[in-house]
Amino acid sequence: MREKKDINIEIGGNIQVAREQAGYTQDTLSEMLGMTPNHLSAIERGASGISLEALQRLCRLLGVSADRIIFGTDEPEAEALALARRISDVKPEYRQQVQELLSAILNMS
Repeated sequence: MREKKDINIEIGGNIQVAREQAGYTQDTLSEMLGMTPNHLSAIERGASGISLEALQRLCRLLGVSADRIIFGTDEPEAEALALARRISDVKPEYRQQVQELLSAILNMS
């Protein structure tokens, strides 16, 4: 059995936290990423590393920055950029609804 690398353990744990906060199961997220649930489980446990391509897809799907996954933290600007990326992925016919929802939420504070 291969020895787990500390960096893989840390990144895997950050992926698990981000996945759970987004409300996805391993099965659901692995399907969205195009990998098996066993592979995602191995990544989250630190038994395997994640490829850059998969990391990029994961960040887009979860709407988190790579900083959050790699370092475990997000700068406010990185969070805003991740949110903007997610909004830009919304189909054009739904963008007006997203804008209205965001305006309503921001007016609540």
